[in-house]
Amino acid sequence: MNLKKSKLAAITKNTQFSSYSGIILVIIVVCIFMTFRSDNFMTPNNILNILRQISVYGILACGMAFAMMTGGIDLTVGSIAGVSGAITALLVTETSVGLVPAILISLVAGAFMGWISGFIISKSGIPPFIMTLGMQITLRGVCYLICDGKPIGNLPESMTYLGLGDILNIPVPIYFMVGTFIIVGIILAKTSFGRSVYATGGNYQAAFHSGINAKRVIMMAYVISGICAALAGVILAARNASAQPTGGNTFETEAIAACAMGGVSFSGGKGAVMGIFFGALLMGIINNAMNLMYISSYWQQVVKGVIIVLSVLYSIYNSRTK
Repeated sequence: MNLKKSKLAAITKNTQFSSYSGIILVIIVVCIFMTFRSDNFMTPNNILNILRQISVYGILACGMAFAMMTGGIDLTVGSIAGVSGAITALLVTETSVGLVPAILISLVAGAFMGWISGFIISKSGIPPFIMTLGMQITLRGVCYLICDGKPIGNLPESMTYLGLGDILNIPVPIYFMVGTFIIVGIILAKTSFGRSVYATGGNYQAAFHSGINAKRVIMMAYVISGICAALAGVILAARNASAQPTGGNTFETEAIAACAMGGVSFSGGKGAVMGIFFGALLMGIINNAMNLMYISSYWQQVVKGVIIVLSVLYSIYNSRTK
């Protein structure tokens, strides 16, 4: 018994656990409340539905985290998702290009769009918010041009399967999300590049003088963000069975909220994959709960905005306290 208590105490005193304890508590409280509020909430089908819904947001948040950890932000993720989904849909419906090559082309396009933002930010010193805001508007226009202002439908079954199919009764998008979290977790925790991301975001000058190519790290952070956004865009188009010119619109707010609630610091140098997952999960639970309670979509926007503000305030308070 004493051994079990000592193990439990060690877990609760762990710095990683303390960082997530707040959001875990909120998730538990919301789940308990919704269990009594709705009989459909804790059913296996609804849980899988929540995970399916957050798959796109979770992948976007993984990419957003790299930009935020370097002390920046990436407002282009929603637009890149829209453009990449449109490129894939256009290739598989209007050309003889297969699905896999079309997805690879979209991922390369996403990396290139992220590289443009990262290159200009790292070389010119322009604030990331301004640079990515301009790119967000530009890429949304590109998305409309690719779609010619209307949805691209008649997607092949092989593509819609990526968004609507399942393997072993688990939706395919969940596999993509879990795979993305695993890869990002390995990059951040086990590679020198991951350590360079934390160092650059924590103190740019110190990282530069210690021999880290900080400009290259920032550039690559936005490239990774672009790749994640492109993958999310392909899954989004597959899930909707069409590529919409408005695809991914405002999705950057969901990604930012997931990162903020998951403990990714807006000043850079702090964050972890587990926290990002919990942040995305909480956003999904809240969205699902509001839908089950038939709350108006207008009020849902209000709630999301309040959540983002509170998350940022908590992040600032937590950083100052530590």
